[in-house]
Amino acid sequence: MNTMEITKVVGGVAGSLLILMLLKMGASSYYIGGKGEGAEPAYTIAVADSAPAEEVEAVPFSEILAAADAGAGARVYNKCAACHAVDPGVVKVGPSLFGVVDRGIGAEEFGYSSTLAELGGDWTPEALNEFLTKPTTYAPGTSMSFGGLKKEKDRANLIAYLSTLQ
Repeated sequence: MNTMEITKVVGGVAGSLLILMLLKMGASSYYIGGKGEGAEPAYTIAVADSAPAEEVEAVPFSEILAAADAGAGARVYNKCAACHAVDPGVVKVGPSLFGVVDRGIGAEEFGYSSTLAELGGDWTPEALNEFLTKPTTYAPGTSMSFGGLKKEKDRANLIAYLSTLQ
């Protein structure tokens, strides 16, 4: 490639960029009205005032639990199976979940964190629901590193499954 061909290519690229820059400036002044200062919209779209959103009534957890599917809960339990067993007396990283529903919190032979050991009370379905939502919020300082189950239906199904293990 000789010098004349290189000059033509560079000139063509520079000329194209100059044309693009001039087109952009022209379009800005045409569509925006100069530099956009004090520009007013060409037209407006009228929108009817939206009605306030209806409040959704919260369904009590007891009703969700009554309609829960223990079979689906067995599938949700797979998230727990790495750390918990459902056989009586079998301890993995966490305590056995056999008979956990309505059992005392910290009642199983296991080295619970001081937070759970001092919590007291029973693992009622409502308490399990709150705990399974996000364990670190229910019992700050717990050693359980599970992030929680976001869906209330999944929690209800899991609790229904655990209720069958008595």
